[in-house]
Amino acid sequence: MKQVLITGASTGIGFDLTRTLCEKGYKVWAGVRKPESLDRLTEDFGGLLTVLKLDVTNAHDIEKAFKIVQSEMNKNQELILVNNAGIAFGGPIEGLSIEEWKKVFDVNLFGMVEMTSVFLPLIRQTKGRVINMGSISGRVAAPFMGPYSTSKFAVKAFTDSLRRETAPLGVHVSLIEAGPIRTEIWSKSIDAADEAAKKLAPEVREVYGAMLSALREGVIETAKDAVPVQNVTMAILHAIQSRIPRVNYLVGKNIKLQAGFMKFMSTKMVDRVIKKSLRFHKS
Repeated sequence: MKQVLITGASTGIGFDLTRTLCEKGYKVWAGVRKPESLDRLTEDFGGLLTVLKLDVTNAHDIEKAFKIVQSEMNKNQELILVNNAGIAFGGPIEGLSIEEWKKVFDVNLFGMVEMTSVFLPLIRQTKGRVINMGSISGRVAAPFMGPYSTSKFAVKAFTDSLRRETAPLGVHVSLIEAGPIRTEIWSKSIDAADEAAKKLAPEVREVYGAMLSALREGVIETAKDAVPVQNVTMAILHAIQSRIPRVNYLVGKNIKLQAGFMKFMSTKMVDRVIKKSLRFHKS
């Protein structure tokens, strides 16, 4: 039976994947910032589940997690890393501090890079796999989501480089590119955006306020069409279980169709589609 290490396992996709893998009898290490968030799963699957205090932006946490996984793993079985931890944050580029950009990149990209770099020797030795959580925002950058979209474009590039480096070594690398998914990230990102809007300088708020309000309404409408988190879990399961996993997994309502159209649309046309979908109008 394969062994799976998951980051960001306390809620949403990470939590559902952890529970599903335990139900299927996998050995799972679940990384969370607050271990008590998985007390219920630990009670149900104590023999299969090891909960790790793991903040992917903390090098000490990562090193400690490595030692635990190394001591508990079966070196004759495939080790799989699911880099799921991530945050969503945005706002007008003119109004965002460099610290806010760094926070998003520290979690979404640099945490992923460090987790992969540290655990790759074990993954390589077991001919294992790396599964990275990307986003459709890593193909199409939405306005006012600059930090998130930019980080996800970087995740896609990182995944491509990793795959091409490690394929000759027997390591499979896959990227999950999800559209709107029914998880807590929607409410969290809306709340974060509201808080960020309050902190904007008056002149910035005056310039972008109407567009931010339109964007908020668009996000709420989009969330209504979000697909269940289990859809992503099934895609990750395929990447874990398949003899030949896919390179990319597009998940979400009409996401494959949208991605296909984007390949043949001009940049100006894509801009018009995004503007229309977000209800931007001239004041």
